Amino acid sequence: MFHFGTSDLAQNLMLRRSGTQLRETVSRLTAELSSGQHQDTSRALNGALTQLGNIEHGLGLSAQHIASANFAATFLAAQQSAISQVGQLTQDLALDLQTSTSTPNDAIVSEAGNRAKQGFEHAIGLLNSQVAGRHLFSGVSGDVQPFADPDVILDALVTSLPPTPSTTDIRQHVESWFAVGGPFDTIAYQGGEKAATGLDLGDQTRVRLDLDGSGTYQRDALAGLALGAIAQAMPTPPSSAEQRDLLSLSARLLFQSDDSRVALQSSIGTREARVDEAKTHAQARMSTLQIARNDLLAADPYDTASALESASQKLDALYLVTARLSRLSLTEYMR
Repeated sequence: MFHFGTSDLAQNLMLRRSGTQLRETVSRLTAELSSGQHQDTSRALNGALTQLGNIEHGLGLSAQHIASANFAATFLAAQQSAISQVGQLTQDLALDLQTSTSTPNDAIVSEAGNRAKQGFEHAIGLLNSQVAGRHLFSGVSGDVQPFADPDVILDALVTSLPPTPSTTDIRQHVESWFAVGGPFDTIAYQGGEKAATGLDLGDQTRVRLDLDGSGTYQRDALAGLALGAIAQAMPTPPSSAEQRDLLSLSARLLFQSDDSRVALQSSIGTREARVDEAKTHAQARMSTLQIARNDLLAADPYDTASALESASQKLDALYLVTARLSRLSLTEYMR
């Protein structure tokens, strides 16, 4: 066993400490040369971290704005799709009803009434769609299904009809029932109010996802469909002639509703364009900030390589000195 004096022990500890520091330096510089960035940010920036903090804050905000834009784009696209499908359904059905009512065959007319009822149910299902756990047309009450079940709505329509109603009575009743301030607002539509604030997309841009189920097109389309479907829900079905009149009126209302559908989809499209523009700006801002951060943290490859070469040479020299001192200590011990 070797026995070292006090000076030998101090020298050994100093060499170990120097070796540890040099190895850490070589490891750090190797990582910096590989990644192109400083490992010790505080040391590289001489403690001046305010600029980096501002950049990181800006990156965080940009990420939030991009996430909000992505959600808004997905939500608006889903609304656009639902309205488009309802529009396709109503226009196809309007043509179907128009053709069916022109035939003298009562069975064909009855079947057309059934298709109107199915169309009403399908439209309600589309308007009750949701994305990411949020209903598309519930306003601020995204967790609430916006429309009651189709049978509930039709039952409410039928039970509030006047006794032995004429075709005109039924048409007027349906139109008033779906009008603003009518039973539609309390029985059919169960969603919340329009959103008061919009999503922050950056650059003082906000988009309001305030389309709910109480809009003009939704009322017009559902009223037209209900007028065609109501005969199938009445306890005493109207005569074939009256049903033809109802289906013909239904077709007319459905054709007329297309104007409000176009206006609604145009409004959604305007929002989609704003969201897309805001997202492009947020992405550009994020790219600019990422470049600024990389420039701030970038380690100069020439300086890093030179420092690494210098540290490696010092470490090699330290190993050599340590080896020689060990041999000297062994010689002293053997004497």
